[in-house]
Amino acid sequence: MNTVTIFLTITTSLLSVSLSANLPNWLGTFNIDNSCNQAECCCLDEEATIVKINESQLLITANVAGLPCQTQLNGSTTVSVPLPIPQDKNGFQITTSFLGTLNRFTLSADSQYIAHSNLQYPRCSGSAQRVVSNWLGTFNVDDSCDQNQCCCLSEQATITKISDTQLLVSAYVAGEPCQAQLNGSRTIEVPIPIPKDKNGFQITTIFLGTMNRFTLTYDNQYIANVNLQYPRCSGMGRRM
Repeated sequence: MNTVTIFLTITTSLLSVSLSANLPNWLGTFNIDNSCNQAECCCLDEEATIVKINESQLLITANVAGLPCQTQLNGSTTVSVPLPIPQDKNGFQITTSFLGTLNRFTLSADSQYIAHSNLQYPRCSGSAQRVVSNWLGTFNVDDSCDQNQCCCLSEQATITKISDTQLLVSAYVAGEPCQAQLNGSRTIEVPIPIPKDKNGFQITTIFLGTMNRFTLTYDNQYIANVNLQYPRCSGMGRRM
């Protein structure tokens, strides 16, 4: 193999790595800024979630707010709008009709921000930043779990990362069934998979012997724990 061939091989490999590292990722949940003028526009508001519905379309589901929403959307406070999968700028941009006007959406190179430009009414433009889940930390546990019927998480729970695939929930427990279920132990350490559902904000898994769904709020401040088999054993945690 001569020098030119080696150089071309290395260059091609580096280019391939570079391109694969910068593929656009439109999917996820984004916090929307307040730059859109709600006095004049029906604006995307608070949060927007983008999912893929087929090989050619995405779906934007978002809150909306603004005076024109009353007539434009019959007072609805949410929208679900399909749009083509972006192809411009190597998949980082799309210009399309959205809520009745021509808009351009541009995803940043790191896929963390979306700039939204309304090409007909610039005051109706805005931007959004990707929401990233953070399960790690210590949470105060509320008292909504029925300790007469359930072995409940109690007082505080701490979540740490123990590997690239698992978290560890360390918590106090309380409730009449704990005596038999945990041999009277007042603390637990339970590994769970790193959440993947809802863009990393939810997981449904076996926890203390029953099927539970844990949902992290998009501001990363609360975790709702719904026991899918015994609803009275559900509860909530708030980040300290």
